[in-house]
This record gives sequence, structure tokens and C-alpha cells, in this order.
Amino acid sequence: MVRQCLCSLRNGCVMLIGVLLCTAPAWAANSQVVEAGKRLYTKNCASCHGRDGKGDGPLAGTLKTKPADLTGLAKKHGGQFPYIEVVDLIDGTSTSASHGSSEMPVWGETFQSDSPGSGTAMEQAAVRGRLMLLTDYLRAIQAQ
Repeated sequence: MVRQCLCSLRNGCVMLIGVLLCTAPAWAANSQVVEAGKRLYTKNCASCHGRDGKGDGPLAGTLKTKPADLTGLAKKHGGQFPYIEVVDLIDGTSTSASHGSSEMPVWGETFQSDSPGSGTAMEQAAVRGRLMLLTDYLRAIQAQ
């Protein structure tokens, strides 16, 4: 009985995350969401990508590959912000040489999705929430 309840809870959390990802554009308009994403960005990304996301952070000069200008992602994709692609890059699902392998992305487990069955549903939801906040912030700073 307990196991059945836990499976139902986990499946419910996975469905909730899916719904949140599908409704992300509407959710992103909230200034509190964007501000929370900005705090995550400042803490985890600005040292390389720069305070304004232009690839000019204080560590940029020490890297083999210049960090991307994150304000031009939508422009590079025909005016559409590539939301899911950005999430996949941040969580290590897709890889970037400058971010490290998917087994050990530069940010560790802060934004890395847990493999199915590992961690609690709440832990997985928290990771997905951080990913969405950060991605919503990146969408908000796109050049017009």
C-alpha cells in the first residue's frame, strides 16, 4: 500500500513538472520568477557569462572557449527562445565542451536532473524548478 502511494506521488510529481514545462511561457512573465532566476544566474553563471549574459564574465579570459553571449539565443533560433534546448544544456542532458561532460557539468548537481528512480520526487522537482527559473531568466534577457 505504501509503495503504491509513493509510486502515485512520484507519477503525480512527474506529471506536474511536465505541465509546468508546457506552461513555462505564461509562467515566465511573472517578475518574481525572473528575479529568482536572476539570483540563480548571478550565483552560478555570471562568473563566466557575465553579469548581463554577454559572455564577458571575470573568468571568461581564463577559459579555452569564450562563453556564449546568452542574450542572443532567440536571435540564433529565428526569434524563438529555445526553452527545452536551454534546459537540456544546463542540466547536462545535452553537452557543451565548456560546461563539461553530462556526468560532471561545471555546476555539479545544482541543475543536473536526477536519473529516473534516484532521489525523491521532491528533490527532482526542486532541480526542475531551479532549471526553469534559470531558463525563464535567460529568456527574459534576450536582445530585441
